[in-house]
Amino acid sequence: QNPIAPFVTFFSAYILLPLLLHMRVITLLYAVALPCAWSFFIPTPAQTSFGVPARGRSLSLRSTEVTDEVATGSASVSNGSSIFIDEDAMLEGVDKERLIGLAKRFLESKGGFGADADLLSPNFRFVGPVVGPLGKEEFLTAIGSVDIKTAFPDFEAQFHNFAVDPFESNRVWYIARGKGTNSGPLPPFAPTATNKVVVNPPQMNSLTFDNSGLVTKYTIGYVIDREVGNTGGLGGLYGILYAIGRGLPFPEAQPWQKSPQYALFQGLGGLVQRLQGSSSK
Repeated sequence: QNPIAPFVTFFSAYILLPLLLHMRVITLLYAVALPCAWSFFIPTPAQTSFGVPARGRSLSLRSTEVTDEVATGSASVSNGSSIFIDEDAMLEGVDKERLIGLAKRFLESKGGFGADADLLSPNFRFVGPVVGPLGKEEFLTAIGSVDIKTAFPDFEAQFHNFAVDPFESNRVWYIARGKGTNSGPLPPFAPTATNKVVVNPPQMNSLTFDNSGLVTKYTIGYVIDREVGNTGGLGGLYGILYAIGRGLPFPEAQPWQKSPQYALFQGLGGLVQRLQGSSSK
């Protein structure tokens, strides 16, 4: 066992734990329990037998084996099961072109936002990262109050990578980027044009259809690389407003910031790692 583990356990149980309970930050118990359990029960890197190289040694692979496996499509995890699914087999009999066509028709119906009521199922749901679920009428009211076309006459949605989900064969995924200049009003957020350029990060979106081709679920705004663009890593309308200097005054509409709880979690984890490292020398 790690000789430092008892110290870390004592420190966590009798100093940090009362402090966290006093702060009423229950979620931070994980910051205490997990690192302690790891340091107490798991051997140091030099002792492991899980295929991880000991300190100072390197892990080597025979490149010919890797090349052969990739070339033949037989690359697999250690237990022999493939890490890749057979998409063609899973989507056999599914009319992918029809579904992707339905998705594009929907998006074109209202300038890229798909607010055509006739294309929405009665049990339609809109789900964003922090908005929704919204029902059909709620969605139509919300989307109808935002006139992106007037606010960004040159806006390009840049939709691409349309694909049918092999696990949900009535669902189409696609990526949106998007850019444009705010040369028109965007009430009530920007009554006058800011003339600022918006460059969105790539965002994953999806449309789910029923058997008649109506949309039952619409998801947008899930950012997949927050370092791209000038929206502060935000997707959807919140990102657009932030980029033009009209960000809304609540955390969900502002760029991500590290919370004090997460900072403490990382700090404690770093402390445990340093103690482990010093004890193994």
